[in-house]
Amino acid sequence: MRSLDADTIGGALEEGRRRLLGVSATPWLDARILLGHVTGLDASAIVAYGDHKLDARRREHLFDLVARRAAGEPIAYLVRSKEFCGLQLIVDRRVLVPRPETEELVLTVVAHWRGKAVAALELGTGSGAIACALAHMLPLATITATDASADALEVAKANVERLALADRVTLARGDLFAALPARATYDVIVANLPYVAERDPDVDPQVRRHEPGEALFAGSDGLAVYRRMFAHAPPRLRSGGRIYCECGPATALQLQTIARAAFAGREVEIRSDSAGRERMVIVA
Repeated sequence: MRSLDADTIGGALEEGRRRLLGVSATPWLDARILLGHVTGLDASAIVAYGDHKLDARRREHLFDLVARRAAGEPIAYLVRSKEFCGLQLIVDRRVLVPRPETEELVLTVVAHWRGKAVAALELGTGSGAIACALAHMLPLATITATDASADALEVAKANVERLALADRVTLARGDLFAALPARATYDVIVANLPYVAERDPDVDPQVRRHEPGEALFAGSDGLAVYRRMFAHAPPRLRSGGRIYCECGPATALQLQTIARAAFAGREVEIRSDSAGRERMVIVA
């Protein structure tokens, strides 16, 4: 029977799990990820070397991270990494943690433009997750990605360079289209802008506490930034181009109305994610 001595790798895993019980929905998984981060061991190695001693320095580091996780800090911030569309991204407190629903937004774009040499624009790039994923999955595309936050762009730059995508991904600082040349136009505009109402009672308190509010909240109804975006979007979209916006189920219909007002006569579709929730508005 494998030892669960508190000084062993296996014992530290069990202790981490115990400390996260009741405060994390996935205590064992969280403990394993944190232990792997501290030791450099993957899941199978953690099992294989479970009886081996864990030195005091790594043990202290592990339980510091466990305490931060117990306080609600996202795992991605603790390990400074998050997988997104098969890419391993650098992520920290300066940017939102990329979500699975945003992967679905990317896959929707890719399905429409696969194999085409398109000029794409991402507004509000944050960590650069969408821009990097599009560049990876659309090898003929060129992507421009903007953000108003210098801190966020530092993270995006690190990801673009780490993934060797700097030849096709250009980063620019500024508010929405203000970061771009005056007459620049695009085949594809992708936006995962703030879409949560500031006083939305359904926001996870841990998300509100730890993730950057400027990337989450947009006025009393959550659509203040999207209104500004659509007010300036028409001259930026090329003939035959499309706009893809991530939104929440509570804001999809209103965002569709805003988009239709900006693009009269064009089809504006609400699309649901794999869970059946209305999460995208597409101008076609």
